[in-house]
Amino acid sequence: MASRKRSSPSRRTVASGLKFSFNLHWLKSKPLLVAVGWTISFAVMALALGMGVPILQREAAARKSDVPFQVEFSSRPAWMSEADLTPLADVVAERLNGSPMDRAGLAEARDVLMQTGWFSEIKQVKRSGMSEVSVDAVWTIPFAVVREGGYDHLIDIDGKILPRCYRAGTAPTSMIRIEHASFGRPASFGDAWAGKDMRGAVALARLIDDHPWRAQIACIDLDRTKEDACLRIKTNRGCTIKWGRAPGSESAAEVPSRQKIEYLQWLFDHYGRIDAGCDDEMNLLSDYVGIR
Repeated sequence: MASRKRSSPSRRTVASGLKFSFNLHWLKSKPLLVAVGWTISFAVMALALGMGVPILQREAAARKSDVPFQVEFSSRPAWMSEADLTPLADVVAERLNGSPMDRAGLAEARDVLMQTGWFSEIKQVKRSGMSEVSVDAVWTIPFAVVREGGYDHLIDIDGKILPRCYRAGTAPTSMIRIEHASFGRPASFGDAWAGKDMRGAVALARLIDDHPWRAQIACIDLDRTKEDACLRIKTNRGCTIKWGRAPGSESAAEVPSRQKIEYLQWLFDHYGRIDAGCDDEMNLLSDYVGIR
């Protein structure tokens, strides 16, 4: 009896099996592939943002604002005129642009404001809007003038030069004048006027500034200070008062500043004049005050 041959699987059956296996594998792998796809998409988006946002920020920061800046200075002193204030506002506006995030411009504006000499401290330069800027600062105090080359140059209470000067004789009479300083005026505003004689003159000016006889003083004269280290006061009637060394630096041979002030006050109370009518020179160095 002839044996019966076993038939092999048909091509259709094999193809169906392969298709089923592929579908099964696809179903198992689909979540992973979707996750990988989303991860790649997010990475591409993050890269694009990382590259694009700084560029946009730089472009925004580089754009100048078409709207004029309104610069507000806190605690503006009464002596600061509009003519002096406008250039300060311009200094700030020139260094800012259209972006409220422009920190570099704010820092630069602060540094340049300090170089003007008008401030002893700038606490903050702040943008409060697209075109509004506030400057929180401590203003310096104009105090005296130093005569040089036909002009009276304004200095503050520490002897630092300020960006204002007057033709000789036109400065406010409320400010003590210093003459014949050893050194010329500083090259930069905000710098102290050099010289030991100038430091002594500023110290003397601070000492006598608030006394009732202050208006009788024409100037502090340093013309002969380099010869004997003595400061001299000239009254508005032509008398020279030899004060001596700077307050706090008196020699062993002279009386302290307090005693000199007391004597000038005594003369003012009794004669109405701190020079007592003297038209030459008065010496305050010793207990005995000589008048010529």
